Amino acid sequence: MLLPIGSRSAAPSFTRRRLLSTGTAGVLALIALPGCGAIRFGGPATYTPPPPGIDDLYRVDLLELLDRALAGAQILRDAADAAQTPDPSLSVVLEDLIISLPIQRTALLTGAQAEREQDGSSDPTGSAAASSDDAPQDGAGMIAVLVELRELAVDAARQVSGSLARPIAALAAHTAWSAKGLQRATDAGEVPALRVPEDLVASREVPDTDPPSVGAEVDYHSTLQDAQQQEWYAGYVHEVLAARTTDDERTQHLALSDRHRERAEQLGTIAEEDGGPVVLRQAVYALPGGELAAQLPTLVAQGLLVDHIALVGAAPFGRRPLPLIAALEAAETLVGRVETMDPLPSLAAEDLPTSDGG
Repeated sequence: MLLPIGSRSAAPSFTRRRLLSTGTAGVLALIALPGCGAIRFGGPATYTPPPPGIDDLYRVDLLELLDRALAGAQILRDAADAAQTPDPSLSVVLEDLIISLPIQRTALLTGAQAEREQDGSSDPTGSAAASSDDAPQDGAGMIAVLVELRELAVDAARQVSGSLARPIAALAAHTAWSAKGLQRATDAGEVPALRVPEDLVASREVPDTDPPSVGAEVDYHSTLQDAQQQEWYAGYVHEVLAARTTDDERTQHLALSDRHRERAEQLGTIAEEDGGPVVLRQAVYALPGGELAAQLPTLVAQGLLVDHIALVGAAPFGRRPLPLIAALEAAETLVGRVETMDPLPSLAAEDLPTSDGG
């Protein structure tokens, strides 16, 4: 029954106590509504960090191997120093490792991890000094750890974000050079041959929350052009050197000339498919004279190393295997030609990316 507008029954009287009681009940009823979630008074809700991304998953394992390698290099250096007749070539390799490994390790730390280490707080991803129980104790063991580090770095560079792929590719190249150099100095252990690009496939599942991250197209096309030019030039250099040598040395130069020209053609095909500049082979290239002429193989390998590492950092995921293996091949070519190598070839300290991850 509808009540008249002026009826007293239409507007019941509320006391102050009853009004407050009704208001409180209404608020509590809202809090209890399903789907609104728990509401805590006096503090923020518990924060659940996102799952680790592919960069973090590889970073943890790489840091652990770098720690083991550094501890092993220190053990071998102490043993070499204690020897009455230390091997100079072994000392050079070990000293380079002891200088390079901490730099490589720092390059992989996130901004939060680096800050914690600078503050002296513990880092859950690993420490700078591994347990002596885990560290290699001899040359063969050290080479095995370096090979493991090389292979893990190659797998990581194939999958991680573009900004991290370049320093990891540089780390892999330096490690390939170190492993070959240490084997040459100790005549111990085994360094397996590098994999072919076709065998480099994604080996870990990428979390769904991971956003794809690759270099800008302009950087990709620029580095792709540089790599083509360097490969054509390398092919010409080794052809000229083959003409100046005989027997096995000539055969080796001819094989290298064919390999570099084939790779230049492969890069040209990639450039054509990806809308980048295609570099054509020139009939003649300028070659240095004098003392630099004798250093041509070294200079060519160093140029290839730098250009291919840069290409790994800028290329889409599926285009990384070819320059990645090319960079490691160039690094191995430099074994016996150079006594030291930059810890992260093609990168200076100020070029290293800084991650916000923790």
